[in-house]
Amino acid sequence: MNFLKQFLSQEDGISAIEYAVLAAIIIGLLVTVFTGNDGISSVIEQTFNAMKTALEGLNNDSSSGN
Repeated sequence: MNFLKQFLSQEDGISAIEYAVLAAIIIGLLVTVFTGNDGISSVIEQTFNAMKTALEGLNNDSSSGN
């Protein structure tokens, strides 16, 4: 009986579990943010493609003017 009371009064394991749950939530959020069609990696890729297209257009305009 004393073992059960002592086990229930210890809070070291609870802190470890809380950190594990928090880490799992953060990992889940990061996976959600960085993947998928609306993820941040997709948005960054679209932005760089738009910049590339704009710069290519400027390059074509300046080279045709010579």
